[in-house]
Amino acid sequence: MKYRRTTQFKIAFDKLPSEIKEKAYKAFLLFQQNPHHPSLFVKQIRGLPGVWEGRIDIRYRFTFHYEEGFCVFRNIGPHNILERNP
Repeated sequence: MKYRRTTQFKIAFDKLPSEIKEKAYKAFLLFQQNPHHPSLFVKQIRGLPGVWEGRIDIRYRFTFHYEEGFCVFRNIGPHNILERNP
C-alpha cells in the first residue's frame, strides 16, 4: 500500500506536541504492518462514507480514506477533529 498525506494533515502534524508525534510514528508503523491492529481502534466515521479514524492514544486521532491505490491521511489531532474537519 502506498501512503499520501494531505496538506491539512502535514500542518496539523507539525503542530502536535513532540510526545504525541513520537506516539504517532509508532502508530503509523503499526498501521503499515496491520491497519486493523486492535490497539489502533480503526473504525469508519459515522456519517462520512469511506472516511476512517484511528487512535494515537486516548486523546489523539488520525483520519484517512482510500483512493486509487493510496491510503490518504486526512487529519490528525485531538479527538474533536472528528467533529470539526475529519
